[in-house]
Amino acid sequence: MFKKVDRSWKYNFWLRTFLIVISLMICCLLLLIRIPGLELIGITPNWLLIWLVTWSVKRNLWQSIVAGICLGMIWDSLTGFFPSHILGLVIVALFTSNVYKDKYVKEDVISLTLIVFGMAIINETIIALQYSIQTQISLIDIWLNYQKNSLTSAIISSLWTPLIYFPLNYILSPLPYQEK
Repeated sequence: MFKKVDRSWKYNFWLRTFLIVISLMICCLLLLIRIPGLELIGITPNWLLIWLVTWSVKRNLWQSIVAGICLGMIWDSLTGFFPSHILGLVIVALFTSNVYKDKYVKEDVISLTLIVFGMAIINETIIALQYSIQTQISLIDIWLNYQKNSLTSAIISSLWTPLIYFPLNYILSPLPYQEK
C-alpha cells in the first residue's frame, strides 16, 4: 500500500556535497541581487547567516567554526574585505552550535527563527564594533545606523528563515555515523 522512501541519496557523499555547494551558491546569489518585496528599508535578508545557523544546529563546534570562516571569506570576497564578516560569522557559529546542546531548546522552525533573529543582531554588532575601532566615522553615526541595520536585518532574516531551513533540513543533516 505504501511505498518505501528511498534515502540512499543521503549516503552518497558526492551528491550531498554537490547539493551543499549548490545551496551555498544560491545563497550567495541571493546576497547579490535585490528582489522586489524581499527588502525592508533597503536591507535584504542575511542569507549566509541563515545558512550558517541551519548548518550549525546539527554540527559540532569545529565544523561550525570552519563553516563560519569559509562563509566569512566568501562574503568578504563578494563585498570587500572591510569590515570582515569572518569574525561575526565565527561567533555566530560558536553560539549556534552550543545553543542546541541545551535540553530546553528543541529543533523546530520557531526556535530556529528566534536564533536567527538573535544571531543577526550579534553579527551586526560585531560589524559596528569593527567600524567603530577602525574608521574615522563618528560614533554617533555608526551606532544610529547600527540600530536601524541590526533590527531590520534581524527581522527580515528571521522572517525568511523557513525558506532556507525547510529545503536544507534533510540535506544538511549529518549522517547517522557522524552524530555523537
